[in-house]
Amino acid sequence: MSMMSRFVAAGLVAAAFTAPAYATEIPDGKVTFVGLFNPTIDLGVNPNTFTATTGGTFEVSGIGGFAGADHGFGSLNGVLGFSSVAGSTINESIANFFTFSDGTGHNFQFSVDSVKTVSWASAPNSSSFSLYLLGSTVDTFLGYAPTATSLTLTFGSTSGSPYSVAASLAVPPAGTVPEPATWALTLIGFGAMGAALRRRQRVTGVSFA
Repeated sequence: MSMMSRFVAAGLVAAAFTAPAYATEIPDGKVTFVGLFNPTIDLGVNPNTFTATTGGTFEVSGIGGFAGADHGFGSLNGVLGFSSVAGSTINESIANFFTFSDGTGHNFQFSVDSVKTVSWASAPNSSSFSLYLLGSTVDTFLGYAPTATSLTLTFGSTSGSPYSVAASLAVPPAGTVPEPATWALTLIGFGAMGAALRRRQRVTGVSFA
């Protein structure tokens, strides 16, 4: 087997391992809140872990794979635990934490797996913090399987006013880096290019008397 054939075969094997388990994952897209939403924040539950209890219904804006959600409505449901230490991540398991219309009379459903505190600032008359939630979104009616998703929540309060929150849900997850298998495919591709160039140089270097 030639060097090029080996690289091609390795690429096919790597691609097989990185192929999605489902052919119907949600296409790339984003969802954001329209206007600000006011959740109930409780910062006195535990010295290290706090709770945001959310509820109510609000309008959302969607693009890409979530274009059907545009001008629809969604809600946040459940109790979300998070840390007051920036950079800390805690595991959570909250099914259907963010549910929003898909434009067909049914819903996309985002479930949480982990919560990272991205930033934290607190002063006597104001406070703000940002959370990065990783999980998955599904819509069984549209035939979409659970798809890796992130939900970024930014909370703020000034002069003792109720907290407001802005949000951005993204597929693929915002701020992610390529998986090791993806890096492997990239390296294989560079290797194949290098092998092809070396082979070409050897062929063009042949001279005839």
